[in-house]
Order: sequence, then structure tokens, then C-alpha cells
Amino acid sequence: MNEQDYYEKLRVIVEQAWDSEVRWPEIESWVANFTGEYYAVEEERRLALLMLTRFMYFSRTLVRQMLRSMYRDQIESPIKQRIRRNFGNTTDFELIARNYEAELDATRFIGVGNPAESGAHLLYYFRQVNYLKKDLFSDIAGAFQPARDSKGEIYYKPREVSVGRYIFFDDLVGSATQATQYLKPYIKLIRERNDKVEFKFISLFATREGLDKLSEPDFFDGNVSTLFELDETYKAFEPETRYFNAPPDWFSLENLKAMCKGYGSRFNNLHPLGYKNGQLLLGFAHNTPDNVPPIFWNEGRKVPWHPIFVRYDKKY
Repeated sequence: MNEQDYYEKLRVIVEQAWDSEVRWPEIESWVANFTGEYYAVEEERRLALLMLTRFMYFSRTLVRQMLRSMYRDQIESPIKQRIRRNFGNTTDFELIARNYEAELDATRFIGVGNPAESGAHLLYYFRQVNYLKKDLFSDIAGAFQPARDSKGEIYYKPREVSVGRYIFFDDLVGSATQATQYLKPYIKLIRERNDKVEFKFISLFATREGLDKLSEPDFFDGNVSTLFELDETYKAFEPETRYFNAPPDWFSLENLKAMCKGYGSRFNNLHPLGYKNGQLLLGFAHNTPDNVPPIFWNEGRKVPWHPIFVRYDKKY
């Protein structure tokens, strides 16, 4: 396939899989970034176009469907099943519904990070598609308040004594480094004086490394779940990658990695293939994770560059 063939393939992907949310001028401007710094211009652009056809972009419609599935599979169904067991495997729908509403009223959903950023917008969609009440959603400051004990030591206590479950939410968990730095000190201080409070962490996507870190006993203690777990095959530039199965004869994974690393080093010398060597080719309509190589989302503030996907940094 030549460059034009990949453009035609992309047109189909953009219209049918990406819901036309990525505009064609953005694609052309992004491809024009590759100017032959590492290989011939034609080869670089063909590599870039092939990589773009393998990118897993989740449109607004698809994200909403996933948010519904996540709520149903990770929250609603397990709680209703427990209620049913507690009432002798009852089939009384109204009884289960009443008790489930009581469970929800004692639950708060908290987005990871700053409430003004993209994660909070995703929680808004989560609330919409699942028809949840606005007062079930909060942030750390709204859910807990600092206090001092008789020795003058600081601890955190719930602002609402009737709430017994806190569900923390994020779209993607990569290394979990940032979430750990932000959340773990709070969770530890809260747990010290509120040992009966339940903490749970849910996400749309997560790596095994991230899930293991969040599941540590002094963090969420195994009460962690995700809709899709990302294994090592989701690293785009490793030999076992799933992104480039049955590649064309001309394709070289080594050349693609070198090209992405070279251009990516212009923006971030430490993480040219994504934060903590994430190598993910995955993004959402509302945001692009920093685990994705910066050649896809860097805005060119320091070095001229035209991104194809948007990214909003998390501010913890």
C-alpha cells in the first residue's frame, strides 16, 4: 500500500469507527510533521499513517457505552447480587431496588485528580448515562475534612457520616505513579480512623502494573477493578505487540520505534514513547493519556508540531 492507500483506509476508519471526531485537516497536518529527519520522507509518512490506522480511538458514543458497562458490571450487579443473597436469594424486584437505592445513597463517586479537568467531565458522562443523582458525586475535599485529635495529629474524617462507600474513578491507569502520589496519603490518613469505610477504585482501562500498585494492602487492598486490562502486548514498539500483527512486507517495527523515539525526544527526552515507556496507541474523545507517545498529542509549544489528538494534563 502506498501513502494514498492509507489515506483512503483512514477515511473509512474516521467515518465509521471514530465517528468523524478527528477532522481531516488535523490528520494531514499531523502527517506533515514527519519531514525525513530519520528516514526518507515517504517512508516516515507511510509508517505514521500505518500506525494511525492501528490507533485505538474511543469516540464519545463508545466511551458512554463503556461507562454504562462499567457501572453495570462493577457496581450495580455485584451490589444487587449481594442484596439478593442477604435476603435469602429473593426474587422480589422491588425489595432489591429499594435496598440498592439505599446503598447508592451511602456511596460517593470521586474522580481522580483536579475536579476542573477532563476526568471530571468523564464523571459527568458517567452520571448521565447511568441516571445517577448529582449529590452522589464529590471530590476529596468535598468528601473528607481534616481534623486534629487530642494529641494534635491530623487525620481526615467523612463530611457525611451516612456515607460508607467511596468509589474512586479514572479513565486509564498506567503505572499508577501519579494516582499513588496523590491518593495514597489521603487514603492512609482516612483509614486510620475510619476502618469500616469501604474504598474502591474503578477504571475503564488499566495495566497489570497499575492494578497491582493500587491493590496494595495499605492502598485499596485489592478492591480494584477495570473494564479492560492492558497486558504487555499493548506496548506498540515491543516484539510481542498486538498492534502490528501481519504487517506489510515493507514495514519495520525497529524503524517505527526509532522514528517515534527520535521525534518524541524533542518534546520529552525522558519519556519519548509515552510516560514510563507506556507505548500505548489508545485515546479517548475527552483526553489522550500521557502513556501515549507525545508525537500524537504534543501541542508544539516548545518545538513546532501539530498534534492529532488532544491531551489535558492531570493536575493533582
